[in-house]
Amino acid sequence: MKIITTRDSVAAGDDVDAPHRREFEFADGTSLPDALTTIARSSYLASIPGGRVTWSAVSGVTLAVIAQEWAAPKNLFLGDKESLDIRNSALHIHFNYHAQVDPEAVYEILRGLRLKSY
Repeated sequence: MKIITTRDSVAAGDDVDAPHRREFEFADGTSLPDALTTIARSSYLASIPGGRVTWSAVSGVTLAVIAQEWAAPKNLFLGDKESLDIRNSALHIHFNYHAQVDPEAVYEILRGLRLKSY
C-alpha cells in the first residue's frame, strides 16, 4: 500500500520544503492505524523538546489525532474506504499542525466535527 503524505510547515525555515511531500510504502493488508503509527514514529512529523506537538491526519475525512506525547495516534476514522482520498492507487494523507494545543481538546473538537448537513 502506498501512502503519499503532505504536512503543514511548523516554522518559517520549514516553508522551504513545503508541502513536505513524502511517499511511504506498506505491506498490503497493513491497517490504517498501524500505518499512521509508523508515520508518527518516523522523523516526518516535526517534534519539539518537551514533547508537546499535536497533529491531525486527514484524507477526505479526519483520520486521527497524533500527539508527540502519545504512544500511538487516536483514531477518528470509522467510515469506509470510499470516503478516503485515493488517487492513482495511493492513499493521500495531509497532516495539520496544531502547535502545542492539548491533543485531547483537538481530539474532542474533531470527533464532534460535522462535515455534511442533515
